[in-house]
Amino acid sequence: MLDAICNYDPDKPKTYSIFEFKALAERDIDKLRYFLICPVCQQQAYFRKASIDGKQACFGSRYHKTDCIEYNPSARKTEEEKQLAEVEKVLLENDSLVIDFSAPLVKAKKISGKISTSHKTSPNKVLNTAPAAVKENKEVGDPEPKVSKQGLKKLLISLLRGSSLADSDLWIYTSEKHKWRAKNLFVNIKNAQPTENNAPRMYWGTISRADKTLNWLNTAEDSGVALPISKYRDDLLSRFDIKKAVDLEGAGFILFGKCVLSKDKKRRYIHLWGNDLQYLCLLKK
Repeated sequence: MLDAICNYDPDKPKTYSIFEFKALAERDIDKLRYFLICPVCQQQAYFRKASIDGKQACFGSRYHKTDCIEYNPSARKTEEEKQLAEVEKVLLENDSLVIDFSAPLVKAKKISGKISTSHKTSPNKVLNTAPAAVKENKEVGDPEPKVSKQGLKKLLISLLRGSSLADSDLWIYTSEKHKWRAKNLFVNIKNAQPTENNAPRMYWGTISRADKTLNWLNTAEDSGVALPISKYRDDLLSRFDIKKAVDLEGAGFILFGKCVLSKDKKRRYIHLWGNDLQYLCLLKK
């Protein structure tokens, strides 16, 4: 995208070209970047600074409508539409869905060699088969329940592309014993709020930028929500091949975690459950 609309002042929205926006003072960019939208489909947009490896500054969006001319046809678009359709089919045809956290964990172990396979800090056991609870609830004579098993990446893509997953009544299993209605589990980051007893949720959205030390991720949907990553920073950078802060700008994310307030109650922090990277997925732009 070469242009984006800024709604910082909703009564006087302003259209910036990428050349105008990147020339603004750093403090102005940090203030205005949370109010950018696509000039065509009016969906939330982000600003990505130029990188030292030659990538130019640009506007982009993870939320383009599929018929938006700014959402350029590509192999990636075709694949994302395919995965969106697969998730929508699951919502229509299945009785429940099991989140498969195991595949991302295996990948992380191969790349970094540092991530433990132990889940002692985590209450949720990784599922490799359909939960026994699904079959236990089946009445005599009922057909076998249809259970789908999906990884975080596909679920994240479907959410970013506008699937009905976040509003669905489908039962979602995060462990053998823990199940949730999808509409109570998946929370867009802009709606993140502390829960009773710090109960976890699946938070998803996009990253606006990271701090220079790569210890914090700031979300694009709400400047008041941040992801502290210092406790698992090195493993995360290795796993997702992140070398500098700009690599994270515009990335989609989903994580299983809890939302807590800062001491002054002005900001909300999303803490990854057990600091265990099997519960987090990033999609770099």
